[in-house]
Amino acid sequence: MKSVLRNFRWPSIAVFTLCVVIALSSCSKKDVKQDEPLINPSGDTGGAADTGSGNVNSAQTPDTSSGDMQIAYFDFDSYKINGSAKSALKANADWLKSNPNATVQIEGHCDERGTTEYNLALGERRANAAKTYLVRLGIDKGRLSTISYGKERPADPGHDESAWSKNRRAVFVVLSR
Repeated sequence: MKSVLRNFRWPSIAVFTLCVVIALSSCSKKDVKQDEPLINPSGDTGGAADTGSGNVNSAQTPDTSSGDMQIAYFDFDSYKINGSAKSALKANADWLKSNPNATVQIEGHCDERGTTEYNLALGERRANAAKTYLVRLGIDKGRLSTISYGKERPADPGHDESAWSKNRRAVFVVLSR
């Protein structure tokens, strides 16, 4: 009887230990550096838009000093291109047409409301919606990449509608000319 119990305990302990290890490993969090992109979308966007490759060569240095590209702003909880965003995107398409060798990264941003995961997905949809709109205006999708920062990089750190409206945006960073 003693040997039967001993044989019974070891598989049970092994299974229990394995379950604990799996449970603990699924709860771990990865630290993300402030300057590190949170998402580099390249997969399915749930029908929002074509993401293209989404990859940016890490050797490229963004030209963030360029004031040539306009920011497209979005309504609360939306990635639909509204009137003011259409104007900004039209101006950006005109600039891209006059600079045929330029490549641009489109950054999707959100305000602070909502979970990190929700805002990363919404930022991805905003960047992809802007990309799709530019492609419809005649810009080659190979010149455009997208990334989402969600709510992690606010333009305005305030906690009211005035700040939030500035944070719901797609920013265009010239990677090369």
